[in-house]
Amino acid sequence: CVFPLYLSYTLDNDVLTTEQRQFYEDNGYLLIKKLVSDEDIERFRKEFMRICRREVNPPGAMIMKDESLRSQYGQSEKVVNKVQDFQEDEELFRYCTLPEV
Repeated sequence: CVFPLYLSYTLDNDVLTTEQRQFYEDNGYLLIKKLVSDEDIERFRKEFMRICRREVNPPGAMIMKDESLRSQYGQSEKVVNKVQDFQEDEELFRYCTLPEV
């Protein structure tokens, strides 16, 4: 018996292939190389690092750290694995509004 493909988090359109949609459903992320320009990626990376180093402090932003990396990197920004609730940081939030994304 073959069951129909049921995907609940992606739209059935011509943007993503069925394989890409299934990968997203299974893993919660999808990597599409060169979707965003190298120039923009570098700008977002720099702003992310500024937040990690607390050079800027967007209201409500939460810096999430991987404590298992602390013995290797100390208090470095390299222990940061995620910044969430960063919508008040205009530069980094611009990533979320890119048409490509």
